[in-house]
Amino acid sequence: MNSAKSEVDERLIARFNRELGPNLQNMHKCADLVKFYRSELEDLREKITVTSTGCIPSVKSMIEVSRNKLVELDTKEASVDEFEQEITHRIETHDKLMEMVGEKMKKIRELQTVRDYLALVKDIENISQELESSTNAKDDSKPIALYVALSGPNSILDRIQGLDAPNLTMYARNTAFHWHDVLKAKYSAEFEALLKTIKWPNLNQTLEQFNPSKDHINKLVVLAEYLFLLKLPGEQDLLSVKLTPWIICPPYSAPVELFVKPFRQRFQFHFTGNKQTNRLDRPEWYLTQVLSWAKENHMFVGQHFQSPALRAGISDSSVRLQFVRGVVQLAVEKLIVDIEQIATDEALFAHLIDEVLTFEQELKTTLGYPNSYASVVSVLLQPVYFIKWMAIEEKFTTDKMDAMLDTHDPFELLDPANLDELKIPKCADQFIRLLDAIKERYCNLPQPRQQLQFLDLQLKLIDNFRRRLVQLYNDGVNATKILNAINYLGSVLLEWGENVHYLHLHVATFDPDADQVNSVFDGVIEELDHWQRTLVNGLVTWIVHEITARSRPYRHDLWPTMKIVQDAKETLMMSPTASEMFQTTISHLHDMHHELSENVFTIVLRMVAALLDQWMIADMVMNTKFSPGGAQQFQFDMTRNLFCMFGQYAPKPNVYFKKINDACILLTLPIGSAMLLRETLLRETTDDDDATQALREVGMTIFNKTAALEVLDRRVDMPRNG
Repeated sequence: MNSAKSEVDERLIARFNRELGPNLQNMHKCADLVKFYRSELEDLREKITVTSTGCIPSVKSMIEVSRNKLVELDTKEASVDEFEQEITHRIETHDKLMEMVGEKMKKIRELQTVRDYLALVKDIENISQELESSTNAKDDSKPIALYVALSGPNSILDRIQGLDAPNLTMYARNTAFHWHDVLKAKYSAEFEALLKTIKWPNLNQTLEQFNPSKDHINKLVVLAEYLFLLKLPGEQDLLSVKLTPWIICPPYSAPVELFVKPFRQRFQFHFTGNKQTNRLDRPEWYLTQVLSWAKENHMFVGQHFQSPALRAGISDSSVRLQFVRGVVQLAVEKLIVDIEQIATDEALFAHLIDEVLTFEQELKTTLGYPNSYASVVSVLLQPVYFIKWMAIEEKFTTDKMDAMLDTHDPFELLDPANLDELKIPKCADQFIRLLDAIKERYCNLPQPRQQLQFLDLQLKLIDNFRRRLVQLYNDGVNATKILNAINYLGSVLLEWGENVHYLHLHVATFDPDADQVNSVFDGVIEELDHWQRTLVNGLVTWIVHEITARSRPYRHDLWPTMKIVQDAKETLMMSPTASEMFQTTISHLHDMHHELSENVFTIVLRMVAALLDQWMIADMVMNTKFSPGGAQQFQFDMTRNLFCMFGQYAPKPNVYFKKINDACILLTLPIGSAMLLRETLLRETTDDDDATQALREVGMTIFNKTAALEVLDRRVDMPRNG
């Protein structure tokens, strides 16, 4: 652009130079040139004007063509508008047709649903009728096949699952439950009769001596397969047996239950009541008996009955181990009854610990008993008894350590002649042996959480041993002896840090991304307070007091007059009066989780939850009335706020708040159901079992009859008695 402009300038300058010449006296010609060029411009303007006769023909032609195009475009635009109107009309017509077709299709789908529904009902009735006619027939396999078609894999119950048909689902499940009970009773009776024929159980005999006939074994195997196929409808985990809040035993299959039944009868005969064999100071008697029964019979059960279990679709469970677990459960139930009394006597409790650990070691090494199964050690691992166990361990090991250092010459070398090797003082060697003995006692515990508490004990003993060495040094013991002891202790701990056992604990204890942490012994703590339990109790009491001290506005909220939220446009929000109380809870839980080790924090979390669970019922629910809206708000505050706060640190926080959960269910139960429940509970003919069943049906987990009635009376919509 600049180059073109400069060329024009040069051409103009050259032209002016030619017109004016080199003489400056010709400057008067500039005016004449201006008039000349102005006249030229006027002529050009007239030539490009369309109306002028002198207009340039090409320009005029282009303008005319452009005007014609504009007219053509206007015409096209008009036709497009007409087309748009026609299209719009057709779309409206098609929309009406689609609406009509949609209504017809909806009716067709409804009719198809009714047809499918009735077909399922018919299938259930047909199977039930066939079961009725075939139950007493000679062909035992047909009833099982029919039951599997009703309740097994790819069965009618599977087809119903996911359908919005609660009545049909209940009908199918009730039918399946009925036939399960009928068939199980039939085949169990035949199975037990055969067991008596082969003289089961095998007692004090080797597997070679206990040799039933092949025909009897074959019949047992067939019946076992039938019983394996007779599964109750629904989730099998729901059938688990909760022996204590911390000990939950999964159900075992019907054949295993029948194998264990005679052992249970013998166990109850010998180790319950006033029998001489039932002694608190001799737990080894029943532990040894249980171990003997398991050893003598587990191979027979596994060899003959794993195959029918596999044919019945049970591929993820060992029948042999199920049997062992069933026998071991006898000892677990026994110890649950005895341990409360045993725990009051330190000597009995210490003896029990030794016997249980010996039993566990034999159970795992001889029978391959998995850590995931409940065992007698599970009873000791309950928090209240595990704390006492830890106290006994600490007292015993501390006394042993003191005795090591109180000898005549605790620093005497083990092998003074071998000067090239480590010079190991006797007290250091004994202390390492003590630490290793502790490890051997806890290395087979099932959960890392309990192992970590034993590790804490080891770390505390190491720190105390170091402090005693410092004290002895201050008392005048030769520095070389102290250095020998510290050197040996450090080298052994360095080696232990690479041991698989301690590496597992390291993974459970330390952040794997932390810098320069190589083993659990790198961070041996300076001090462990032996009053830990007292501090935990005090800490929990303080936390709960801090929370409840800020609860007054919440407790005195307008619970009896709150309106229920039914409008979908409205959403429930946390009660403003609960903000300070809940903020205090969040703050303390966050601080405790941040400040405490995992195992201690878990204990604190449960204790805080337990106290809050009790306090919320006793001081909150039982001291106010709830309108339906108030109950709705209270349930929201608890389940969507309080539970969630604890849910950050526990997978199932509602388990910690059973009373609150039960209270929320009762307060928000539909008024008809609530009145029916109260009437059932108040009826004179209702015994404890019926009351418990009625409470379980509405979802109660912990409330008894009295507590449930008291909570129901907190509802303002509940008619008064009399």
